[in-house]
Amino acid sequence: MSVCHTVIPEKSKLTDEIVYNASSPDEQALVIGSQQFGFTFHTRCSTSVTITTLNGEETYEILNIIEFTNSRKRMSVIVRAPDGQIKLFCKGADTGIIKRLSKSGEKYKHQSLMHLNDFARSGYRTLCFAYKNISESFYNRWKDEYLNASTVLINRESAKNKVAEKIEKKLTLIGVTAIENKLQDNVPKTIQALMCAAIKIWILTGDKEETALNIGFSTTLITQDSSIIIFNESNLTDLRHTINQKIYNLGLTVETMNCTLIISGRLLKHALSSDLKMKFLKLCLDCKSVICYRISPTQKAEIVDLVTKYTNEVTLAIGDGANDVPMLHNASIGVGVVGLDGLQAYNASDYSIAQFNYLLKLLFVHGAWNYEKITKMIYFYHYKTVIFNSLQLWFAIYSGWSGEVLFDRWNIFMYKSLFTVSLPFVVGLFLTTYSTETRLKWPQLYYQTQNVFSLKMFWIWILNALFHSLLLFWLCLFIMRHEVIWTKGRVGDYSVFGNVIYTCTLVIVCFKAGLHIQSWSLIVHLAIWVSILLWISFIIAYNELKIILMHFTVFINVNEIIFSSSIFWITIIFIASVILLLDIVIITIQRTLSSDTMIKKNGNLEK
Repeated sequence: MSVCHTVIPEKSKLTDEIVYNASSPDEQALVIGSQQFGFTFHTRCSTSVTITTLNGEETYEILNIIEFTNSRKRMSVIVRAPDGQIKLFCKGADTGIIKRLSKSGEKYKHQSLMHLNDFARSGYRTLCFAYKNISESFYNRWKDEYLNASTVLINRESAKNKVAEKIEKKLTLIGVTAIENKLQDNVPKTIQALMCAAIKIWILTGDKEETALNIGFSTTLITQDSSIIIFNESNLTDLRHTINQKIYNLGLTVETMNCTLIISGRLLKHALSSDLKMKFLKLCLDCKSVICYRISPTQKAEIVDLVTKYTNEVTLAIGDGANDVPMLHNASIGVGVVGLDGLQAYNASDYSIAQFNYLLKLLFVHGAWNYEKITKMIYFYHYKTVIFNSLQLWFAIYSGWSGEVLFDRWNIFMYKSLFTVSLPFVVGLFLTTYSTETRLKWPQLYYQTQNVFSLKMFWIWILNALFHSLLLFWLCLFIMRHEVIWTKGRVGDYSVFGNVIYTCTLVIVCFKAGLHIQSWSLIVHLAIWVSILLWISFIIAYNELKIILMHFTVFINVNEIIFSSSIFWITIIFIASVILLLDIVIITIQRTLSSDTMIKKNGNLEK
């Protein structure tokens, strides 16, 4: 424990104590643990390590370090002990150590495996330690082979592993260690909230089965009334038969079954094969949760990619170590938890959080708000564009496709570039449904947010814009036909009519934006009222330039005609009220009933 590691010691300038810097918290914990028993590692040189034992200082010459890899699941260090004997110290997962023991080295195998299972059921992370004495001649031959394997240009890692296999065998088991795998604060509460939000949770871990099960129980992913499906088949044929049988059984009770599927990395390799992966995916999706144990980082990435590719769902991967980097890359969104396992997950993720329970605020508050804001902004942008452009279509039909333009060219340009340019941004920035406290208290509200954007809702907004434009056009036409605001000549026929419709459209679009914002702040008021005032100011300023612009505009004397008539203002108020009345009623009903309807699916919501 004091020698087989890659920890770097450093003396604290303040307390003169040794501080251990390690890439893995497990290694750090083991070195600190050995220190508690009187074996203190305090010096590392380029070719040796020095430790203080119960008998004094001992220096071990480092001959080779065979690093840990995800495929090997172990690391080894070859040292020359103070007595001159060459020794190999090896530590790793039980699957990587037990099968490499010699017959004489299995003396404590049975007892150690019992301890391993007890530790795993208690939720501890376990490691096995073994050693081997190596002769000088054998080591010299092996060293040359390992050096040659380290210099190959193609498949270097595989070549080094093959040579390492030759020396990492016939080991003698020393014992096992257990490190507390303590959960962060509020992890069970976070898991429960995510499940209440209709989010399916899968645990992908490299730990033993017992440890994975214990994590499932401690996080409340598995409860006492949960039905557990554990795959322990020995070959692909049996696995295929079991998956087919489980799919059939779950198909009968999937609506009420609280089921958790548990599978090992060994069987997962067969389950992800081309002819079985779709059935396996269906079985996983029918279950409440999935736990995959003893899997490699590559398998984690394959599982995430399978769900992302074949379900068209958004996948969120959460990890805190280097083993989770492939998974974070393959998911739709990767979230790295900054912990003791280094910054690899932090650097590879889209978002980074300090605690797992911060995920609730990231998803339920900021994520929900952001998604809803962007969605409503997209809807509203298309709404304001369609309602304006379709008016010209209705006018073309009315004018017999004569080619007459309803709006002046400057009106068209200024509508999109000045008068309504701020409205989509206001909707996107200030639309906030439910407070932070409400969303965190009722995670079921997140399910409502997941269905905000849909093709069906998009076309509802488009049809709403077409209906508003058609109703606006014919209401204006009906009123204008019966009022004295009409004047003789071309200006009165089209310019007055077009500017009345234009003003109505602008007012409707501005207040349509306001209807979808629950809190009218000062900026919202400014965006709405300033847009309308800019249009009125533009008419006046434009009219003053009539002498200069008269060669290419028909927009002369319109302000004198429309502003002097009370019918103009009455028409604007009446038409805008009629058109928006139905929207006001629908939005009010939705806001009154939406939260109650959503929460009652999973619980009661106090009004």
